[in-house]
Amino acid sequence: MNNLYLEHFDRDTFLSEYWQQKPVVIKRFFPNYVDPVDENDLAGLAQEAEVDSRIVSNTKGQWDVAQGPIEDFDQACKGQWTLLVQGVDKYIQDVAPIMTPFNFIPHWRLDDLMVSYATQGAGVGAHIDQYDVFLVQGKGKRRWRVGKPDNYAEILPHPKLRQIEGFEPIIDVVVEPGDVVYVPPGWPHDGETIEDSLTYSVGYRAPDNLQLAESLAMMLDRGEAQNRYSDPKRAPQRAPYLVSQNDVAALKLQLINAINSDGFTLALLEAMSEQGIPEYPLDTEVTLQQVSNEFAAGISFAPAPGVRALITEGKHGLPRAMFVNGTQFNFAKTDSEWFEALASGNVLNATCCQDAPSFTFLETLTTLLNNGYWEWYEG
Repeated sequence: MNNLYLEHFDRDTFLSEYWQQKPVVIKRFFPNYVDPVDENDLAGLAQEAEVDSRIVSNTKGQWDVAQGPIEDFDQACKGQWTLLVQGVDKYIQDVAPIMTPFNFIPHWRLDDLMVSYATQGAGVGAHIDQYDVFLVQGKGKRRWRVGKPDNYAEILPHPKLRQIEGFEPIIDVVVEPGDVVYVPPGWPHDGETIEDSLTYSVGYRAPDNLQLAESLAMMLDRGEAQNRYSDPKRAPQRAPYLVSQNDVAALKLQLINAINSDGFTLALLEAMSEQGIPEYPLDTEVTLQQVSNEFAAGISFAPAPGVRALITEGKHGLPRAMFVNGTQFNFAKTDSEWFEALASGNVLNATCCQDAPSFTFLETLTTLLNNGYWEWYEG
């Protein structure tokens, strides 16, 4: 079989041969696939102001984009159209199983799950993304074409729509429910709906230098590692208008020292854990004693939709801490099992670990509940 098409998925093979290297079609990745949402669920989300949504339509070659919240679907849904909703994983827990099989990629790299519903013949045009994406086919059929990276001419058929003129496909496939197309960053692709269908886009983030510099600036703005240049015992210089290599190297080293500081490590971890999760704090806060009693009584807890915690193990200069949506929670080594159980995203209760939970763990769980990041499990 062509090495751009796989009948059986192996994560080690995928990581060594495909991830960030070349696209691949994975047939029947999800056997016996059943959609966790439908177009009505997406339409409901698209009406909410806090949800990022849009409708891309094409009527006789004329492109249009309606940015959410969508108030009049009859007006926006003309011709061949696609409804796209970002961050569905943050609002609907039922979509989580679509993302679980991709857990061999670290949580901090995962951005969100975008879900789109498209009518027959619809698409958003040939384009290039700067992030990795797994395109999971839901109901219906869709034709995907993927080409090689190159210097493609960009066109703007609409101010809110970036496309490229075209490309020669190396993948040209019709996908059915449960099939997956992986596209690395920089590879042009184009999807066209053969019959009304749903597509689930598991998208990843990769910070660029500007974003990393923003984390550095935030750390410096807090006054951490904010050192000023100094040059004691400077040697005399031949002329004042000359810039020496040593001065430039000293300025670079000043910034490098700030980057190597513990403060920047924490700023990076905060940024890596930031998800833009909507906060729904409790109207009436629960107390540590209440949570402790409920935990002891066997009540279970689970993360709110889309919440993915990160753990650093206290090694190689990193703290021993859990990070949730930009907030740090430190813990002792003896609490590691409990905090890893918390960060796993699984249902949490008193039977998860052999030892009893500590004050620190219960205090953290109480804070997470009050912030709306964890919930009482009712499954």
